[in-house]
Amino acid sequence: MRSPRALLLVFALLAVLSTVSGFYERGSNVVSIKDEKQFKKEVLNSEFLWVVEFYREGCGYCQLLTPEWEKVAGNLKHLVKVAAVDTEKNRQVASSHFDNANPIQGVPTIKLYIPSGTKGKPRVVTYQGERKAKAMVQFLTSSMPDHVTRLKKQDGSYDAWMADKSTPKVVLVTDKTETSAMFKALSVEYKGRVRIGKVLKKDTETFQLFGPEELPALLQLVEDGKGNLMALMSYDFAKGKTYSKLSNFLWDCEKEWKREQKRERER
Repeated sequence: MRSPRALLLVFALLAVLSTVSGFYERGSNVVSIKDEKQFKKEVLNSEFLWVVEFYREGCGYCQLLTPEWEKVAGNLKHLVKVAAVDTEKNRQVASSHFDNANPIQGVPTIKLYIPSGTKGKPRVVTYQGERKAKAMVQFLTSSMPDHVTRLKKQDGSYDAWMADKSTPKVVLVTDKTETSAMFKALSVEYKGRVRIGKVLKKDTETFQLFGPEELPALLQLVEDGKGNLMALMSYDFAKGKTYSKLSNFLWDCEKEWKREQKRERER
């Protein structure tokens, strides 16, 4: 005779199977990977962190994971690329999943594809943690690439960063040591286009160069002809801290820098 706990699990699986009509249909924040070509183009060649669930329709445990996976995709929209592969319909992707050393033993299996610096060859990690949205989000945000540079006068990193004139510069002045998932993602989106530096309040000597009245502050930096520091633009955090608004600010900074460069050449 089955135990009460086993019966409860069976009933839960049946309830989920009866209410969920399909996996990650149109309108979902989860990207459905259809074939190997799409997988290579979007996952392997990306500068963003991708996390992929390998599932099979008819799998009760996959059905139970579906609402949690949707939460993960919604919470990390714009920050981490959340995807799914149907192992029955996409056997070629599922069989290799570009991690031959760690074959898929069962479904659902979750794998992270972390940019390694070599295009097309991300570092692959199999997620072994709790299958709840909160736990997965915490793990994923801690695994995101981070191209925000901490700047300090004491170790020369600030001066070296300012000396590079190849791209526009934006500085985040903050009292938070850890880079937020938002700014990690922005640093990926604008990699090679806008350099993002970070100055901490506790790094007193560097912080005094800016001394904003309120934190955080986000400033586009330039130097005048005499070497004095100037802020061309600053972001108004009172308008909100959404990804799209911050991204638009960086885009404006990039445009303004290009206009300034053009004016310099024409003088």
